[in-house]
Amino acid sequence: MIVLDASVTLKWIFSGEDKDEEARICRDRHVSGEETVAVPDLFFYEIANVLATKTKLIGKDAVEAFSLIWKFDFEVFSFGLDEFSEGIGLSKRYGISLYDAAYIELARKLKCSFVTADRKLFEKVMNIKYISFL
Repeated sequence: MIVLDASVTLKWIFSGEDKDEEARICRDRHVSGEETVAVPDLFFYEIANVLATKTKLIGKDAVEAFSLIWKFDFEVFSFGLDEFSEGIGLSKRYGISLYDAAYIELARKLKCSFVTADRKLFEKVMNIKYISFL
């Protein structure tokens, strides 16, 4: 099992970006059943938000792109008080958003790796042993 954030999975549908080949390898391992991908339930909000506000896609195309991500068979996890508490601690300690901390907390809880393509995030948390940059 591996935790991937939106920065990695968006590369599955947009080509020509930095590290997109490495992202596609993650995708192919997931699709083939070699690797289960876990995400916090906020993942889909992040994907939809990026498609709605950070791309030049028109509405219909943004919805189509979102449906491509939606169709992947992710293990989706909701957080309770303990996970939110740990996430707040991570957020404060590393100066990151609670959204980013949620992925890190999920990986810690599942005892698996977290992979991001967000260089700024990685640079802030790179001393956490189970986190890697795509």
